Amino acid sequence: VDEVNLLDDHLVDILLDSAAGGWNTVEREGISIVHPARFILIGSGNPEEGELRPQLLDRFGMHVRIKTIKDPISRVNIVERRSNFDKNADDFLKDYEYLQDFLKNRIVNARDSLK
Repeated sequence: VDEVNLLDDHLVDILLDSAAGGWNTVEREGISIVHPARFILIGSGNPEEGELRPQLLDRFGMHVRIKTIKDPISRVNIVERRSNFDKNADDFLKDYEYLQDFLKNRIVNARDSLK
């Protein structure tokens, strides 16, 4: 769901009810249909445009907050890295392999600590 934080409350309620009960009811022009609703909710939203309701946030297995980089030097650095990747992806990947391994190990260790 794109811009999930901007959904009308009645749509959020429908999503929550469907996720909790496993069924969705569609009613229109006097016709009612009930069908199974087994889904994984994936959403995006800009918190600067409105916060996500806590009831809906609880339904997400993971929440990632992404902040806009505003520092001009950092922004130039990002563009340069992307340009280097586009020029020679193999060399770029070799240059950052150590960092990828470090991050991969952190993720594996974090996952193991949750078991």
